[in-house]
Amino acid sequence: MAIEPSPHTFEPAGLSHKAAWPLALGISPLLYAQGKWVRKQVPRLPPAPQPWAGSVEGPRELKVLGLGDSTIAGVGVSDARHGLIPQFSLALHETTQRGVSWRSVGESGATSKDILGRFLEPALVEGADIVFVSLGANDAKDLKPLGATLSRFERLLNVLHDGHPDAVLIFSSLPAFYLFPTLPQPLRSIMYAHAQAIERSIRPMIESLPYAMMSPPPSGYHDRFFAIDGFHPSEDGYRDWARWAVDDAIARGALEL
Repeated sequence: MAIEPSPHTFEPAGLSHKAAWPLALGISPLLYAQGKWVRKQVPRLPPAPQPWAGSVEGPRELKVLGLGDSTIAGVGVSDARHGLIPQFSLALHETTQRGVSWRSVGESGATSKDILGRFLEPALVEGADIVFVSLGANDAKDLKPLGATLSRFERLLNVLHDGHPDAVLIFSSLPAFYLFPTLPQPLRSIMYAHAQAIERSIRPMIESLPYAMMSPPPSGYHDRFFAIDGFHPSEDGYRDWARWAVDDAIARGALEL
């Protein structure tokens, strides 16, 4: 397996991104009030019901592990089969005509600290050919310090590779919070800037490894992308995200397993 370099150009985290966290501390009462208002206005959606595992028959089965937060838990859909990892697996099957089995590990609201602390054991209990990680949104949303977050992602990379030495690791980009309709200003801009500080710092770390890649950020979200909370993906959102992730990984040679 040889992952081709990304055809996209990514700028490193700038001062405006890194300044989001200290700025947030200075206006924390306002951000807290806005966050409280959002929680009152936006319906709290549950994870998709279990089981979070499945398969589709075919030759030379590929094993997919999803690890992360609410997007791995299928928040936004009422049937887990319409969530991110099942849709990724189905798109992978359609594209490669190979059998695919999948399972998802994580929980809604999980940060990188949560995944390292409570979900590594179930993530490593079975082998995997592809590990799809969707994580970091809550580190950004909860304004976790940048340095600590980067250290946790570095540890996660090492642990996942040690546990799945033959797997390709695919990390999702962080959400484009500036496009989220339910977030007021300045909360929206602060969350987006901090998310960019995290993403632009972990991307070079991930892309420097021969077995790992990070998807490019979305160029936008279409009208049917969001669920009723305006925050998590809908069935259409997960399906389109999954297909786009598969297409990007295949174009870079990451799925030549």
